[in-house]
Amino acid sequence: MKKISGIKARSRKAMLRVVLRWGLYSAVLLIMYVFLCNPIIRGWCPLAIIPLATAVALFEGDLAAGIFGAVCGLMLDLASGNSIVGFYALWLLFFCPTISLMSRFWVKVNIVSHFVMNAAATVITALLDMLFLHWVWEGSQSGISFVRVILPAYGGSILFAAPVYLLISFIVKKFRPDEGRRLEESARSAENSENKETD
Repeated sequence: MKKISGIKARSRKAMLRVVLRWGLYSAVLLIMYVFLCNPIIRGWCPLAIIPLATAVALFEGDLAAGIFGAVCGLMLDLASGNSIVGFYALWLLFFCPTISLMSRFWVKVNIVSHFVMNAAATVITALLDMLFLHWVWEGSQSGISFVRVILPAYGGSILFAAPVYLLISFIVKKFRPDEGRRLEESARSAENSENKETD
């Protein structure tokens, strides 16, 4: 009976950590959305939501990363007022699960890998933005948009990669159980149950 109640308490604690972790991710997303809608420096709106989505994707599973990426993309679409609704949501829905799978199988999770993957996702999104949202509609005038809008916004996305990664890794360390600690706890509980059986 004690063993069952101990397992229930651990599972409740683990569930609380999950809820708190995703609650903090959502709070950071909301703060970034507010700053994106009301920039401190007029005319300069770094798309810091992109490094947020890619940082979360490094630490979470592919399904959760895809859903969070799509939500981040929709927030970007709402903030930027794009004529193509779902533009950012579509690309982040593709990039985030890809980054999650890469971090699980091929890439080591650290600040350098986040910087590289975030930069790749940002540059590809910037090129697609330039092609579909500016060049198609503005033609030869799209060069002005590239210098005044795209470079500052996406450049800011690359610049904010390091601080956003550090914030997300801090949240993960505080609110996600360590794999080693989990294995130690399960070994200790198995050892305790064996000792009780021998007594």
